[in-house]
Amino acid sequence: MTEQRLKFSVISNGRMPASGTMQAFLVEDGWDDWFKYSTMYYLWVFDENGVKKDIGSIKIGQFNMEEGQRRAAIPSSFYDLDDQFFSLGQGSEYYENVMSLGGVLSSNLLNSLRDIVINQDNIERILAEDVTRTSLLRSVSPSSIRGQFLRIVSGQASLTTYAFRYSLVPSRRTAGISLDFNVEPDANPPTNIHVLIGRNGVGKTFLLNNMVRALVNDETNHEVGSFSFDEIISDEIGFSRVVSVSFSAFDNFELLDEQRDKSIEPQYTYIGLRRTNNRGGEKGTPKSHDMLAKEFGRSIASCISLGRFEQLNNSIKTLETDPLFAEISPSSLFEANDPTTLQSEGMSLFKKLSSGHGIVLLILCRLIETVEEKTLVLLDEPEAHLHPPLLSAFVRALSGLLNHRNGVGIIATHSPVIAQEVPKTCVWKIRRQGFHAIAERPEIETFGENVGILTREIFGLEVTRSGFHKLIENSIKNGESFEEVEHQFGGQLGAEGRAILRALIIERDFQG
Repeated sequence: MTEQRLKFSVISNGRMPASGTMQAFLVEDGWDDWFKYSTMYYLWVFDENGVKKDIGSIKIGQFNMEEGQRRAAIPSSFYDLDDQFFSLGQGSEYYENVMSLGGVLSSNLLNSLRDIVINQDNIERILAEDVTRTSLLRSVSPSSIRGQFLRIVSGQASLTTYAFRYSLVPSRRTAGISLDFNVEPDANPPTNIHVLIGRNGVGKTFLLNNMVRALVNDETNHEVGSFSFDEIISDEIGFSRVVSVSFSAFDNFELLDEQRDKSIEPQYTYIGLRRTNNRGGEKGTPKSHDMLAKEFGRSIASCISLGRFEQLNNSIKTLETDPLFAEISPSSLFEANDPTTLQSEGMSLFKKLSSGHGIVLLILCRLIETVEEKTLVLLDEPEAHLHPPLLSAFVRALSGLLNHRNGVGIIATHSPVIAQEVPKTCVWKIRRQGFHAIAERPEIETFGENVGILTREIFGLEVTRSGFHKLIENSIKNGESFEEVEHQFGGQLGAEGRAILRALIIERDFQG
């Protein structure tokens, strides 16, 4: 019996048939890459039983495309593309959906569309094409093609182990430090988010900036530091993309240019309050609220076009575990599934949100849009705009995203709420003495620990020299009793304050 094969048809949006058998439809998408190419399609398949399958976004390129040619000149109907064409799914979900079709049908589809992932022998020639570097790789890295996507179509596990070190040698201008990071797949609690925590001024943001420069600029001088990977333990060597996130009013992240050539690794993306170019204002100046709203709308539309709806929806539902965030019900936004409508409604929603809610939504959408296989995400003090419950929900959403994309996150913070969300093996306490930087693990387990206990563990004597500790300490200097001090505070000392007061009085009386 002759094997049935998929017949492919190219159609415009809104022309999708209601039924079919062994048919695949490439729906033209107007997504534009740098005003130069429009290579995106959305693929639907009717299998041998007539069941309609949502496959996802795909881009198709062609060798030796002419100047001004925006799309590959594929036939309007075909069984197999010839060898002048090549295609690439725009995310891991695409390949997972392809493989769900079953062995024969999935193989038929990948071969008929000349998918790059199963044509690794020809990959260097394909990567040399401008349409590949500019368009097909805009949201996908070569590492994903050789790594995660290949593992999916080969039936292998998609999560891998990371083991790397960042080292900065001491100099006349910088303090030396060495930080190890390890990520174990399927660990519980997850180990894909690491925390640098310490008081203001110890150099946490400085370290993140240097990490960006060491990776993206490939600088190896003593003032920047360097990364090294344990090739025995680590399944991954290097990163495909670096994303830095900062929404602080005092953000001083170095604004590096985004590379147009997407075959270069690692790619760099900045997500934050400052303009990354001179369009509409001077580079480095703060974005207006209207600009942030437009960025949010574009990001949602991009996530949908790239087939990342499910990840976006799941992440927002994780944020909705915070009751205040749930009240605004941002997940209801996805009742519309057209990217243009979503972009417009997303902008409208953003303009109604508080600064904290707006920023966390924007960060999350932009991360879902940009994070992929082997991405390192560097976040600087996300607690600046988020109250503790939303901060915790955000860390969980970020961890879920990084787990889904096989990435790693490093957060610089002075919030014990973030340390509470990760195990102590993922926490570095950073402190400084002059030009000496000290990094050490917490003595106690941090995951799920009481915030007050974590505060004392992380900041130590600094806590007792400031805030309410200092007020209580000053109140016993003249020999007052426990009851007298409690009366001074109008009976408003909490349980922790009363325990500290008793301990200080005992210590005072013992010392005479």
